Amino acid sequence: MIAKVKPIHQQSKRKDGVRRMSAQFRTEGYNVGRYKAWNLMRKASVSDTDQQKFKRATDRNHNRPLAKKLLNRQFNVDQPNTAWCADISY
Repeated sequence: MIAKVKPIHQQSKRKDGVRRMSAQFRTEGYNVGRYKAWNLMRKASVSDTDQQKFKRATDRNHNRPLAKKLLNRQFNVDQPNTAWCADISY
């Protein structure tokens, strides 16, 4: 069955992972689950290449104006509801 892994992998342009590999084996009549397909791919030295790269959430290199720092780090105010702040958490 290891000999069948490489042609299936090349047919899919080296993008199929273990789930699609096991589905392909099942369509051919073999009872192969995810973990069996993973072991077969590992023994055949085959892995999927469609891994997404890290994408940064913020763009610091822009020419747009920044928000003004109105508080100047003076967080103690005289009256309530005169200064508001917010935080964005990812």
